[in-house]
Amino acid sequence: MGINPIHRSPKPESPDWNTATQEQEDTYFEVSDKWQEENPGHYFRSNWWGWRPIVTLADFANSTYNLNLDLSGWGSNSGDGLKSEYDCKIMADALENLLSESTQLDEDSDTIYLNLGSWVSDEGKFLSGEENEKLNEEYPIGTMFYSSIVDDGGKLVRTAHSASLSHVKRFISFLRECGGFEIW
Repeated sequence: MGINPIHRSPKPESPDWNTATQEQEDTYFEVSDKWQEENPGHYFRSNWWGWRPIVTLADFANSTYNLNLDLSGWGSNSGDGLKSEYDCKIMADALENLLSESTQLDEDSDTIYLNLGSWVSDEGKFLSGEENEKLNEEYPIGTMFYSSIVDDGGKLVRTAHSASLSHVKRFISFLRECGGFEIW
């Protein structure tokens, strides 16, 4: 959640969910989605599977560009984050630099896959422990990919942790306008 986000418009009020019609609910969600797009510094949402690759990219940017930012609490919902607008902007710049150097990420749908020990079939079903072990031996924890891979059995598999380029770009937009942030 942004500490001091830029707001371009007031946040829409929720309808009374007990009495709202379907049309009123749909209108609220439409207006709310538009507001979130216009105010990217208010809140950044990611599940665990997409957040961890972003944290890894931020960690890599932090060390590559000698930013010396404390990212140690980014793996939990403890209120840690970057507390100043300046720190957020230098992280946003560093992440943009990393992305601009990548020859694998062109389209918003291009995806970064990070091996953190869990693998899934291309349909999203978790692989067995034996299959995970074999893949983790071949591709050690921390290995990054830009596509699914073919396992020894000819099956298309990918790591369970991934983030699309558009998701990383949303995080960069959030950093530019949040005025600092806390992870909850």
